[in-house]
Amino acid sequence: MVSLGGCQKSPEVPGPDALRWAESARPRSALLAQKYERSCQSCHSSRASTAPLVAFAPDWQARLQQGMPALVNHARDGFKGMPARGYCNDCSDQELEALIAFMSTPLTQE
Repeated sequence: MVSLGGCQKSPEVPGPDALRWAESARPRSALLAQKYERSCQSCHSSRASTAPLVAFAPDWQARLQQGMPALVNHARDGFKGMPARGYCNDCSDQELEALIAFMSTPLTQE
């Protein structure tokens, strides 16, 4: 049996700056920031989780290609390791979409 493992691209690993950024980033909206901190942050700001890291484009590229409606459905209904509603039982679909947009957008340091 021939292995083609050398032909596959290794997943990109975030560096220390990306990890610090993911830990400190918050949505600008106070309401979304509150919901993010209590529902999303514990998984999406740490590499200890398998969740895509906040603002780390390589983690989000393939997911974003599915389209926002699919991502909202995954967040709302649960998908693989993503729990239903992402532990945000009071989040509307519009808020889930805003949170996904926040987490999936590469942030720039101002």
